[in-house]
Amino acid sequence: MNRTEEIVAIKQLRKDLDGKIQEVKQLPSCRETSLAVTRLQEAVMWLGMDLKRLNEEDPYPHSKDPGTGDVIDPTAQGLKM
Repeated sequence: MNRTEEIVAIKQLRKDLDGKIQEVKQLPSCRETSLAVTRLQEAVMWLGMDLKRLNEEDPYPHSKDPGTGDVIDPTAQGLKM
């Protein structure tokens, strides 16, 4: 798998996991479903860190700049998390 294919695969997996997060959120709320959502969100985050390893462009350009005031970038790849 070349670098471009790997990036595309990771982004697709992040999107797929976000879909599963939304499915779990439709279940009755309880500690177990909350933990499942948290773990899926962690998986999305770790895959984002893998994109960083591959030197993918930072999806949150303002995240470390206090000079941007109350600007909060939208979630990468349009995820709902």
